[in-house]
Amino acid sequence: MLIWALWSLLSPLASRGLSGSLVQILSSGGLVPFAVVLLFSKNLKRGTHMGKGSALALATGVTAGLGNIMLYNALGVGGPASLVFPIVSLAPVIPVLTSPFLFKEKIRGIQLAGIVIAMIAIVLLNMSPSSTPELGSVRLFSGWMVYALLALIIFGVTFITQKGATYFISDELSTVVYTVGFVVLDLALFVIAPAPSLNWKIPAIAGWVSVFIGVLMGAGTLTLFAAYRYGKASIVTPFSQLFPILTVLIAVPLYHERLDLLRCIGIAAALGGGIILSLEKSTPPASLEAADG
Repeated sequence: MLIWALWSLLSPLASRGLSGSLVQILSSGGLVPFAVVLLFSKNLKRGTHMGKGSALALATGVTAGLGNIMLYNALGVGGPASLVFPIVSLAPVIPVLTSPFLFKEKIRGIQLAGIVIAMIAIVLLNMSPSSTPELGSVRLFSGWMVYALLALIIFGVTFITQKGATYFISDELSTVVYTVGFVVLDLALFVIAPAPSLNWKIPAIAGWVSVFIGVLMGAGTLTLFAAYRYGKASIVTPFSQLFPILTVLIAVPLYHERLDLLRCIGIAAALGGGIILSLEKSTPPASLEAADG
């Protein structure tokens, strides 16, 4: 939680000077050395099904990288960190909504309440004074919100694949293959990303912060993989989603961000909704258990 809080507080320093794609590529410079060290771990080859676990970990790296790009873009076009990260913390809504199809699980009453709270939070966090008087006192769906919602959806997929990987391979191998997914995405960006988004005239502070963000992602990913393995998912997931509380408390004075009453209520709803959506059974989903067998 503390690692991801620090990542969230440093991300605006990088994303407001660089494109989301470039921050993603530079962050790999901090993540790759971390993964190389893990190659020497004695636990690297432990697991029950290397193929399935590695595929899920690879998907985790690719989707996490895509989610990061959307998140950095949200910050880069003026999205306040105190609003962007509470919205992204609602990512567990995706596993909840897809659980009836992926794992044949019914949506529980408390999860349904979390979904409703999440929808309310997104609307409240999106309200801001309108620059066009005839449109009324507020306008909905700011430019940065589109990127934040895309990050929410993509990170929701990441939750599914990340938790699945821990059922089959070690935390160390999960992190290594996760990093491979990052690098694969970077190579794709070199080919398909528009030239303006890969402007290599990089401000020193933004560049070094981007690399350090990669180190934090490596450490955060490893600890989260380990937490899922040794702790109950019903505790690990909601606890890990508490980091936006620190982000809000520190980002507001640090980056001079302003919050009105509606957005304060929205932040509280987002944090509460994210925690509620993260409450789940600690046993592995039936489909994963069957796959393991």
